[in-house]
Amino acid sequence: MDEEIKGITCNVKNCIHHDKSDNCHAGKIFVGTHDATQTSQTACETFECCENCECQ
Repeated sequence: MDEEIKGITCNVKNCIHHDKSDNCHAGKIFVGTHDATQTSQTACETFECCENCECQ
């Protein structure tokens, strides 16, 4: 696992980059989409589901 990305909080507990302190360890992230006009239209494109999508 890469080091924590300082300042990035994530509560997606079934992502392989998530840790129990709600930090992201992806190394880098990509947030999409490029034409969003509302928060609900954005998403972390770096998300990877952990094995069986059940890690915590």
